[in-house]
Amino acid sequence: MKWSKLKQTVEEKFSDSIGERVKIYTTRYTSGSYFMVRGWITIDGIEIANFSTPENYAKYNWNTPELDKRIPQEERNKGNAVEKGEFSRHDLMDACWSYINLSMDEALKSDNPIISAFAMLDKRHGKRRLRTIDRTNLHPLAAKMLELRLQCESLSITNADSTNIDNQNMNS
Repeated sequence: MKWSKLKQTVEEKFSDSIGERVKIYTTRYTSGSYFMVRGWITIDGIEIANFSTPENYAKYNWNTPELDKRIPQEERNKGNAVEKGEFSRHDLMDACWSYINLSMDEALKSDNPIISAFAMLDKRHGKRRLRTIDRTNLHPLAAKMLELRLQCESLSITNADSTNIDNQNMNS
């Protein structure tokens, strides 16, 4: 499957309330290079997550820890969905491939923060279930996607520390 079809398949799983607001992109900066590549996710055209392979390499040198253990909570910058160098484009592509073949329950229980983020937007995820998600241990990317989905579905956000998607600059 080509990237364009994979992107389309992932984005088609997003709830109708999300519409065209969330987009996934990838690029390669030089022909034939598997290193100078990156992916990114936007909400309303604003980049909220950067999946840069060179930045990931600079941070971890190919000795990357498990996806859910890369950045301790106390080292995160408040408001960032993804920290600089936290994920590579390969991580994004791998998450897309895995996500399209997972059930809703498997996607929600995934240790992969990117898959969890996609699951928050998934149309198979009902409103009642959205309200029951415990946001305290969610990766910031998944939390941001959940917050967006709740707003798009006109559901209340109960966490006191939650921020308004429409009024926040989402630079990562």
